[in-house]
Amino acid sequence: MMEKTMTTAVKGSTSAATVDVDVEALSCPRCLQLLVPPVLQCAAGHLICSSCHDDLPDKNKCVSCFTKCFFTTSYGRCHAVEAILRSVRVACPNTIHGCTAGKMLYHEKAEHEKTCRPNIADSAGGLPRSVVKMGPCGGDGNAWEMDLQGIDRIIKVVVWTRAVKVDVVWVMYERDGQEHTEKWGYAGHEAELSEICLESDEYLTGVKGHVGKYYGTDVVSSITFVSNRRTYGPFGYTQGKPFELLAAAGGRIVGFHGRSKEYLVALGTYVKMDV
Repeated sequence: MMEKTMTTAVKGSTSAATVDVDVEALSCPRCLQLLVPPVLQCAAGHLICSSCHDDLPDKNKCVSCFTKCFFTTSYGRCHAVEAILRSVRVACPNTIHGCTAGKMLYHEKAEHEKTCRPNIADSAGGLPRSVVKMGPCGGDGNAWEMDLQGIDRIIKVVVWTRAVKVDVVWVMYERDGQEHTEKWGYAGHEAELSEICLESDEYLTGVKGHVGKYYGTDVVSSITFVSNRRTYGPFGYTQGKPFELLAAAGGRIVGFHGRSKEYLVALGTYVKMDV
C-alpha cells in the first residue's frame, strides 16, 4: 500500500525545514503509481506517466481533457515536475540498523527495500552479518549474550516478575533442529510466572517495557513482547522510563543479550533480517 505522506528536508539559503509531502500529488492520476521521469503534461495541465501514455490508443489526445471538458489537447514533457521529482530524496528506514545506501530518490525507495539487508557485523561478538544487535536498555550488571550460530527460531519465553522488577527471562529456542534453553536472573519464591508459547509460523518483532529503580539500581521493571501476530504483556511493574526495541521491516528477533544481577538489569535483542 502506498504511503499517503512522506517527510523530506527542504533547504533554503539561510535555513532548512522538514516538511510532509502528499504522495498523491506526486502520483499519476491514471494508474495512481508514483510518477517517475519522464512525465508528460497536456496544455491544460493534466499529468500522465510515461507507461500510461504508451498505452493510450491516441497518444496525441489528452484523455482527461476529452473526458471532462470535451476538447482535446496534446502532451509534452513536463520538465518542472521532473525537476521536483529529482529533488525529493528519502532515507532507507533500515539506516539506523546499518543500511549504508544513503538517501535515494523517493520513487526508488520501494524497490530498494525489497532487497535491503543491513550489513552489520559485531567485530567483538562475531555476529552473522545478517544480524543486528539492539540495546541493551537498563542498568549496569553482569553482561551476558546468546550464541546465535545455528539458531532457527525462538519457541517459548518465560518471565518471572516480583515487586517492582523482572527477576528472570528464560528462553527456549531451536538450534539446528534441536531445542535448547537459556536463563538469566534468579526467581524467588514469590515470583509470578508468565509463559509465552509461539506458534510454528510466529516470531517476535519487538520488545518494550520500563526501566525503574530497585534499591537505587536501574532494573527492568516491566516487559512486553510483540510478535507478528499479537502482543504479550505487559509483565511486571509498568512504571519508570519506557524503552522500545522494534525490529525493522523484514526482521525477526532470534535472541537476547543483556545484564543481570540476581534479577534482570538490562535487556537487548538480536534481530535477523531475513523475513
